[in-house]
Amino acid sequence: MNSHMRGFPWVKFIIVLTLALIVAGGATITLRNNLRNQAKKVTLNYDGYSVDVITHDDTVEELLARYDIALGPGDELSLNMDERLNEETEITLTRAMEVRVLADGEIKSVYLTEGSVQDVLDKAEVQVREQDLVNMPLARQLMPNDVVKVTRIDEDIIVETESIPYKVITRKNNDLEEGVNQVVQEGKQGVLERRISIVYQDGVEISRSVVGETVTQQPEDRIVDKGTARFVNIASRGRTRYSQVKKVQATAYTAGFSCTGKKPGDPGYGKTASGATVQPYMTIAAPRNIPFGTKVYIPELVKYWKDRGVTISGIFVVQDRGGVVKGNRIDIYMEDQSQTRNWGRRNVTMYILE
Repeated sequence: MNSHMRGFPWVKFIIVLTLALIVAGGATITLRNNLRNQAKKVTLNYDGYSVDVITHDDTVEELLARYDIALGPGDELSLNMDERLNEETEITLTRAMEVRVLADGEIKSVYLTEGSVQDVLDKAEVQVREQDLVNMPLARQLMPNDVVKVTRIDEDIIVETESIPYKVITRKNNDLEEGVNQVVQEGKQGVLERRISIVYQDGVEISRSVVGETVTQQPEDRIVDKGTARFVNIASRGRTRYSQVKKVQATAYTAGFSCTGKKPGDPGYGKTASGATVQPYMTIAAPRNIPFGTKVYIPELVKYWKDRGVTISGIFVVQDRGGVVKGNRIDIYMEDQSQTRNWGRRNVTMYILE
């Protein structure tokens, strides 16, 4: 041993070194205990898996960031992001599913972890009216990627008007001349109101139907009087009514050719089948369908006698019959045979007077 170290206080050095080693050892143990105390066992429930994690992170947010776990729209976390971690902390992350809602011409994406069709409609702020249609029951539980479609059903009531035609009533009027029509009342159309229901599906018409009809104005008939009166102008009487006009064949006869077969001087000579005595310019024989006493007007006889300087009324009375007086044949009484031969047989117009 060197002489210069003999006086060094070895005992004191050893004591100090021993104390330093003791202190250093205690610090190491303390550090090890602190590190052990900062590590935490955390349970993470995620995507159907449950994992125990030993971590030194202090908050939920730090833990999720360490493992690149990001929250999407609608995801639910059992703890707040700033929640501090401790031993036996359990974190549950529930991923939301996307459900699309089609309504009113828009597509909305809604995210939720669970719920019914009604829940997703509420979250999408889509109101469903009683008449609207939904493609699935409102109580149905949602599945991932569901598409909820709302079809709007709207109804509109419109009113259409339609004219109701009036009737034309034609009445016979014997005070009006035949061929003359007289409007007694002008016709007026009625009005029909028809209520029509139009149903729209998402704004597109799908049906229409009549739900009611109301006559708001009744039609008024058009009334027309049709003249049935027949008139013939007779010089001695003016306008005179007649009921029928016929084209007939007229043959002249005298008392000597009377259908009674009597001759002048015989009892009843000159008497007609009606019992009346024949009279010139008045008596005719007509078929049985024309009653005795019927008055007729024959204009051709007026002209015939006028050409011979005789003025007559042209009105004759049916007072006689004849064996060949049938159909459209008549006999006209004249005073003598020269007149009957002159007239012979001619076609005439016979107006049967009223």
